Amino acid sequence: MPVTDILNTRYGLRRLLQNTAYHATDGGIPKDDLTADKEPHVHATIKELAAAIVENPAVLLVDEYTEDVRRKDWKTLLRKEVMNKDTDTILGLDARSRPGHKILDHHMPHFYAVANHKGISVESLAQRQETVEKALLANLAMHSTPYKSEIRRMLMMTAGLSSVTKYRAAVAKAVVAYWGATRVLDPCAGWGGRMLGALVGGARAYVGCEPDPRTAAGLRAILADPALPALIMAKARILEMPVENAWSTLRTEEPFDMVLTSPPYFNLELYTGGPQSVTRFPTWSQWVAEWLEPTIRGCLALLKPTGVSCWSVKNIRTDRLYPLADEVDRIHAEAGWELKQTITMRGSARPGAGRIQDGKETRESEEETYVYLRKSI
Repeated sequence: MPVTDILNTRYGLRRLLQNTAYHATDGGIPKDDLTADKEPHVHATIKELAAAIVENPAVLLVDEYTEDVRRKDWKTLLRKEVMNKDTDTILGLDARSRPGHKILDHHMPHFYAVANHKGISVESLAQRQETVEKALLANLAMHSTPYKSEIRRMLMMTAGLSSVTKYRAAVAKAVVAYWGATRVLDPCAGWGGRMLGALVGGARAYVGCEPDPRTAAGLRAILADPALPALIMAKARILEMPVENAWSTLRTEEPFDMVLTSPPYFNLELYTGGPQSVTRFPTWSQWVAEWLEPTIRGCLALLKPTGVSCWSVKNIRTDRLYPLADEVDRIHAEAGWELKQTITMRGSARPGAGRIQDGKETRESEEETYVYLRKSI
């Protein structure tokens, strides 16, 4: 049976069960009712489906959308309300709200090749027969529809791997709109959420640095997407290089109103190519002193006197605790900047990035963007 006949099809797996009572049920199925003895046919089918996925992981990992769907996604992002007009404040933001992200998903097919600090990625898990079988079986037990996204989540759960995240375009839209930024610098452009959000939030110029060739190509593909308005996309420019190689170019630019970024979380996410900061500076002390601090200070120097510096960071735990958010705060303070606003996106699940409180990781799944201003302002 072709994998495409099962994935994203309601009751796609459940309708194969011998126990017809579960063919059209939306609730969970007890594991005792899904044993190989009771359901030999569905277990054999799952083995076949897993083998097909292992042979061609893209069938599970790549999300493609038509031009019409991408155009509608853009319009949804445009219409997304992010400001309370009565109080001139940012509305509550939830990670489950993803306008604009079908565009990002379509143009970033290598997203699931990003590995954790142990070198494990969703892509590598999708090439393990037993792991894929477990994920399909878990999905069958828990969900009526074998959505690709849910099976990917099951892959991560069965292997103890948390998800890679994309900065929500709606959050970037809110940040840019609230501060009225017209020129935005993103030293770590990433998957494009901040780029799209900045453009719909009112920015007249966005400049992003991206060292990974595949990700930079994806960003350029977004800007050239015929589903998106060319006049707006023309306001963005991608420099395919790490920010530490871009200073001479950036210093020729007109000063920026805003730095809006989410830097690499040291060794939390290992990207697919290009000169990555954690490769060049492999120890925490090196990385902070020789990459993080020069990057923050270099960006601050490119801002207008009234500019704002916005960083989405957390203290993280991988092989040990790394106080990333604390370091970002320290560097800003020592440079003469102070925290003015914290913008929270609830429901985010960046791997290893639960809040670190009193040296312990909590289960809270919030992702925060910290906004700094010069102390004299």
